[in-house]
Amino acid sequence: MKISDLDFGDEDKKRSAPKDRIPMIKEVFQLVLNREPSSRELSFYKYGIQEKEEIVEKLLNDKEHKDLLEQSKQYPKVEEELKDSNHKVLQLKQEVEDNKQEIDEVRNLLNEKNKEIAILRRENSDPYNFTHSEALKYIKTLTENKRTDNEDVEENKFSTINSAEEKEDTFLDKLYKFIKSI
Repeated sequence: MKISDLDFGDEDKKRSAPKDRIPMIKEVFQLVLNREPSSRELSFYKYGIQEKEEIVEKLLNDKEHKDLLEQSKQYPKVEEELKDSNHKVLQLKQEVEDNKQEIDEVRNLLNEKNKEIAILRRENSDPYNFTHSEALKYIKTLTENKRTDNEDVEENKFSTINSAEEKEDTFLDKLYKFIKSI
């Protein structure tokens, strides 16, 4: 063996110190796998004899890189699912808003109904508070009751039945006709 065989050539001079290889290793991992190397991986490549190209090739052929490629193929599907999910969220928010508005409208209707009931109860507790339709009914029943009770009696002053001889209308008949014409 010659001393020249033991001589460290230019190749060994190119080889950098382990601490100088760390940035290159981190760069390769970030480029190929989009992550930082673990401490175990960093130590393996830091003290190893692989060059940058060899590390890149090894990582490209690794199962982790192949899995990343498969996942990236699914990206459009995931993106579409995200759009659908966002659309569904917007629909649900709108539905909740619509339900709130509907509840408010129902509350308003219930309040109006309760006011009307209170008014009707107040009116029914006052028997002399006649409305127009109640007055008509009252007058009509008075005249009809008189007709049925005194049909044969010619002195019927409340009758509006036309007879052969025309009688002069009574006050109640005139009032009844007036209210009916309104």
